[in-house]
Amino acid sequence: MVQQVSSERPWWLDALLRRPADLRSLPWRILVTVMIAGGAFCTMGSGVIHLFLWGKHYGYRDIPTIGPLFLIQGIAAVLIGLLVIVSRQVGVLLVAVILLVASVTALVLAIEVGLFGFRDSWLAPYAWTTFYEEIAGGVLLLAAAGALCYSGKAGR
Repeated sequence: MVQQVSSERPWWLDALLRRPADLRSLPWRILVTVMIAGGAFCTMGSGVIHLFLWGKHYGYRDIPTIGPLFLIQGIAAVLIGLLVIVSRQVGVLLVAVILLVASVTALVLAIEVGLFGFRDSWLAPYAWTTFYEEIAGGVLLLAAAGALCYSGKAGR
């Protein structure tokens, strides 16, 4: 007996690859694109702040473990933010959300209990700015991903 293989993508892969162009309604496409742009801007802004703090002026580069992590997070956030703008796919949006959530979590841990032997403060430069920016970016990107998954042309 010959079994027929479907050429259709699995539902989860279809969902991860959705983009604003897959939405039927022009106003929804515009709204989702604006949310994605805002989230990407927040993601890149987080990266720029981390790179700025890593620089010589604030000295985060000299803190063991935290210094290299600031550099990695800064570079990754800028690159992922750019990738979000270029691709606008749900999967990439979720990668950015994970990065932002991890960054907020690391900030709160570093301030409240310490992280890798380092304890920061809410009074540190850009602590509150980064906190709000990363939360706003995560919310925007998660909302855009939800709208794309819920309203996609090929939605289930």
